[in-house]
Amino acid sequence: MKPITGSCLCGSVAFEISAAPLMFLYCHCRSCQKSSGTAHAANLAFPKDSMKWTQGEDLIQVFIDSKDNPGHPRSFCRNCGSPVPKRSRNQQFWVVPSGSLDSDPGMKPQANIYWAEHVPWYVPSDEIPKNEGAITP
Repeated sequence: MKPITGSCLCGSVAFEISAAPLMFLYCHCRSCQKSSGTAHAANLAFPKDSMKWTQGEDLIQVFIDSKDNPGHPRSFCRNCGSPVPKRSRNQQFWVVPSGSLDSDPGMKPQANIYWAEHVPWYVPSDEIPKNEGAITP
């Protein structure tokens, strides 16, 4: 299998994954909304021994929520703020933000989780017009 690669926005942090994903989910929990700044997080799970940092591990900052969802971690690049992979709460797998991938993981999202917490304005992307570039208000 060809490794799956990924990096942060500024390129300072990079990683490589040597296994196929275990699952790919859209998480609509409030913690994922807040930590991603979006309606939901799009995360893949990979086996715990399959990921290695190839650059910038010393630039990774970890924030652990102690208020709304105690124990919920968020890992990000200190230079650009991009989310980067983190260990799951139980330390049994890697949680990898899909937007951080530079190559195709070979899997499509499988489910929406924590749907009861989804934002009221959420509209599935296939129901919204598609444009080739930016649009202005």
